[in-house]
Amino acid sequence: MWIVKWIFWVIVLFVIILFITQNVEFLKQAHKLQFLFWETKEAIPIWVVMFISFAVGVLIWMIGSIFKVIELKGTVRKVSKENIALKRELNELRNIPIDDEAEAIEQIENKIK
Repeated sequence: MWIVKWIFWVIVLFVIILFITQNVEFLKQAHKLQFLFWETKEAIPIWVVMFISFAVGVLIWMIGSIFKVIELKGTVRKVSKENIALKRELNELRNIPIDDEAEAIEQIENKIK
């Protein structure tokens, strides 16, 4: 499967390079940018605008990913603690004698609460 992924990314890279080589003149054009009350003083080449847009997008994605990783680590920690408690309960239930089963189950449930 990894070979298919690499082939896909090579094809994507090839298409990007092909696009850039066919549009070099367009990318060299410069324009003044305006946003609400802000405007650039000098004209900026289109390739710089595209690069800055890409970099800002990557930065926003990275910040979002950091929050998602923190959330997932918290979930893993919670599930791990629950798993340990359940294993402990299971071991205690395995080790009780059959005669005292009902009484022992109540004691274990009280410990857990």
